[in-house]
Amino acid sequence: MGGAVRLPIALAPIALVMILAVAGATRPATADYEAGLFAFTRGDYAAAALQFEPAAREGDADAQYWLGRLYADGLGRPRDPVTAYVWFDRAAAQGHHDSAVLRDGLATVLTPDQMAEARHRNDRAGPADQQASGLIEAVQRELNRLGYRSGPADGIAGNRTMRAIEQFQRDTGLELTGTATASLLDRLRATRR
Repeated sequence: MGGAVRLPIALAPIALVMILAVAGATRPATADYEAGLFAFTRGDYAAAALQFEPAAREGDADAQYWLGRLYADGLGRPRDPVTAYVWFDRAAAQGHHDSAVLRDGLATVLTPDQMAEARHRNDRAGPADQQASGLIEAVQRELNRLGYRSGPADGIAGNRTMRAIEQFQRDTGLELTGTATASLLDRLRATRR
């Protein structure tokens, strides 16, 4: 018989992980994000939230999306549509289409006070995020200048940036942190090609 192949329900999470692993091969993902996705497919939503949160705070739009989903649906975290809106909005600002759709859907059910709270939370994160983003962008520019291929200088500390920082730290005998800091930027600027 032709048609779609049906998997036994027990194999569905495994198939999802395999599909996402293949899809994820086209873009670097942080270890936190991948561990979060694995926990999510196991149904361990509390562990997924713990894993997604650091990646989301570092600007990973996919982790922001999944963290928003957890808060929107009350999985592993108390149901909190305002927090869900905030995470969807941050991911949508980076071009994450599904997040924009879910954010816009939440906007239709949030009260004016809840919308004001969501905007306030995003505004509070703004200046610190902008300062961190500026530092990360400067580190990315310097890494690229030195041939470390950190990806585009976009101010988002993704997996390529972390690996490039770690490689520079290895090559120069620095402690391996993979983190953009002001002292790292100073060291990069002082390094000749």
